[in-house]
Amino acid sequence: MGHFRIYPDQGSEIVLVTLEEVKEDGLGTLQKLLEFAAYDLSEFNRSKISENGSFIFNLDCRQWFEHSAYELFFIRANEELAGFVVIKRLAEEEVYYLNHFFILRRYRRTGIGKQAAIQAFNRYAGNWRVSEFDWNTPAQSFWRAVVKEYTNDTYREVRRKDNKGPAQEFCNIRLGT
Repeated sequence: MGHFRIYPDQGSEIVLVTLEEVKEDGLGTLQKLLEFAAYDLSEFNRSKISENGSFIFNLDCRQWFEHSAYELFFIRANEELAGFVVIKRLAEEEVYYLNHFFILRRYRRTGIGKQAAIQAFNRYAGNWRVSEFDWNTPAQSFWRAVVKEYTNDTYREVRRKDNKGPAQEFCNIRLGT
């Protein structure tokens, strides 16, 4: 958990950022957040909306919940829902992969995303990978800055295995986590 200041226009409010494990009764909420994430990404990937008003994507968070390689967390700011993070353990590569990360717009550029990312990294010591698509330049900027700061600039950047964007790789064991 971490404390830090946000909302400079409202003074110096202290915000507690926490990661809360998603339980089965939270899967509906997580699925709705996935819809918000799909909406946000449509600005960049031009995804379409269905006739019933929902975004067309093939992600069902239940598949993550039922697979032991995934860890699902809600991101909370002062106990309010602020986003989610999905961590996947790639056992064959011995890597923790930040599979999905989403912060609601209201909480962006406040430090909440950075603090949530740091908490996610600190949960598991080992090799990590974060990746973005070429078309998602805001995510690239965010992750490069967060990973650079978190690792004291001791990460390496490579291409995703599918060659669709950059990936940041690092090991946090030597960072004292």
